[in-house]
Amino acid sequence: MSNDITQASTEELIEHILTRFHDTHRDQLPELIQLSERVERVHGGHTECPAGLAAHLRQMQEELETHMAKEEQILFPMITRGMGAMAGGPIAVMQSEHEEHAAALNELAKLTNNLTLPEGACGSWQRLYRGIAAFRDDLSNHIGLENDVLFARVTERTAG
Repeated sequence: MSNDITQASTEELIEHILTRFHDTHRDQLPELIQLSERVERVHGGHTECPAGLAAHLRQMQEELETHMAKEEQILFPMITRGMGAMAGGPIAVMQSEHEEHAAALNELAKLTNNLTLPEGACGSWQRLYRGIAAFRDDLSNHIGLENDVLFARVTERTAG
């Protein structure tokens, strides 16, 4: 497979999304939730403590899990079976949910003051913000790959 995943076959692209992004998000979020709970518990009195961050990350985890399950169980099998012409509705739903995920990322930036650590932040707080930065970048890349490459490819194929 080419180094540029956008040139991969649709099946390879879906497999890449599943292993690189879906599996990664499932690994990232429990650790981020645990770290955010610790930071909120230990530093709750600090003016820059990201109050509500753990709850927001739990909500994101629930929404992402539901979203990824729909892709894994309905949309991706539909695409790989050559039923792309019927995928327009599910793709529109996924794109709408992607907009909700982007809004959740914006809220994440607000809660963390754009991932700005306070002076003398402890190791847990530093690991939390590094992890959130990686998660944010991964989720943004994930959404872009689906919207701009996979979904565009499927809708172009069916429009022609």
